[in-house]
Amino acid sequence: MKSLLLESASQPKVRLRPVGPGDLEELRLWKNANKRWFFFKGDITPAMQKEWFEQYLKRADDVLFIVEDGGRKLGTLGIRLKDGAYDVYNVVAAPSEAGKGYMKSALTALCARFKNRPVGCLVLKGNPAAKFYEACGFRRAGGDDIHDAFVWGGAA
Repeated sequence: MKSLLLESASQPKVRLRPVGPGDLEELRLWKNANKRWFFFKGDITPAMQKEWFEQYLKRADDVLFIVEDGGRKLGTLGIRLKDGAYDVYNVVAAPSEAGKGYMKSALTALCARFKNRPVGCLVLKGNPAAKFYEACGFRRAGGDDIHDAFVWGGAA
């Protein structure tokens, strides 16, 4: 799954490619800038990012993508097989690209590619990304005191 390359039908210039070693510092900075909306609240150090990447490479059913237009990095998003379903994770727009529709195109293309199994995600309660997921075709599917669960139901 790590060699997968996707292109968005709604924005032909947008493509998703697997993350590589040259992307790690940018990913770390993007995640640290948005840490209040992620489960891990601490700052990710370069050493922690390197260790994460080494472990990530060992997981066959897990791929983190860079969303890009040519050489311009627009954001990141991941998908992994978890408990028989696909779990979307680490959806982060590059700060300069947020709100431009690129991540919506990327996420809907990703979910359409993996529609052979249920596709879902968990977000922290109060996360403004909940509206983003709903705009991408996800619907609320429960949750608990900390999380809201969403399931993808098709293109919005």
